[in-house]
Amino acid sequence: MKLSIINIALIGTALTALTLSNPVDARKGGKSKKKTPEIMFARIDVDESTTITLDELLANIDSRAQKKLDKADTDTNSEIELSEFLAKKRNQTDLSTYAAAIVQCVQDAKDASGDNSITVPDVDKFASPEDKFSALDTDVNGGLSLSEITSAMTTHRTDTFTAMDSDTSSDVTLDEFTVYFEGKKATRMAVKTCINELVDDSDPV
Repeated sequence: MKLSIINIALIGTALTALTLSNPVDARKGGKSKKKTPEIMFARIDVDESTTITLDELLANIDSRAQKKLDKADTDTNSEIELSEFLAKKRNQTDLSTYAAAIVQCVQDAKDASGDNSITVPDVDKFASPEDKFSALDTDVNGGLSLSEITSAMTTHRTDTFTAMDSDTSSDVTLDEFTVYFEGKKATRMAVKTCINELVDDSDPV
């Protein structure tokens, strides 16, 4: 499905309005109060050096991976099988048939809004749940082990750190963290808006 120019313009306008309203909401103590960049940065910056290192971002990765495994591993066989993976609500939505359209929509919305903080996602982000599972199951044994979960989380956080560290100084300042945080929020809003525009409510995705 191809969005009309009017719809693209409306998405761009909505994103711009949301971006401009954020500072006002913060001053009024609105919803943005719950998880501000400053609060999240302080939680990660355990040595209070005013910068975040990769080691700090990867802190407790093993215990976090174990927690994910324990929560999903309902048959307690120390692996997450496909049925257990699909049992999680976020893994039940298949947007793979809309992937290319969503990516194009986000690109068009970014162009229309002029918001360069929006990152246009790769089509792989909208792979089917089964394909996502297969990508994580590196030993192709039909289950996700603790080591595979830890590896995936480590890779994701390392990529996140690289994206935040805009000056490649090997540490992340609050300004860099905030820019990344706001960009991620704008991207999430653009993707959500495009999905709502493109996916038919009657389509069992």
